[in-house]
Amino acid sequence: MGKYIVLTNKDTYQTTVKGEGLEPVETYDFYFFDKVKATYTIAKVTNDNVKIQLSEHYEGREYVNQIRVKFFETFDTVEAAREELNELVAASGSGPDSKYSKLVLAEPVS
Repeated sequence: MGKYIVLTNKDTYQTTVKGEGLEPVETYDFYFFDKVKATYTIAKVTNDNVKIQLSEHYEGREYVNQIRVKFFETFDTVEAAREELNELVAASGSGPDSKYSKLVLAEPVS
């Protein structure tokens, strides 16, 4: 059984994998009023010691942290990670596929 995480990228917030240890499975773009507001990647964890770099641009400054994957919420299956992604998008207030927003598979990985 695998372990999966959901990574988020926005204009001011980026996640970057440092070293081997994650395999991207699916990437989704979240559109709000026809503009991409976030990109989410479901990734399989292949090394529990991998670090993920979090970069945030806030008030003209950049903040960078290296976080071990063990501090991220993990899911036993890709389906469970997808369910969490749908909940994240629904928490935005408009749901994953409403009149003003949609979640679109951006990059299928074979």
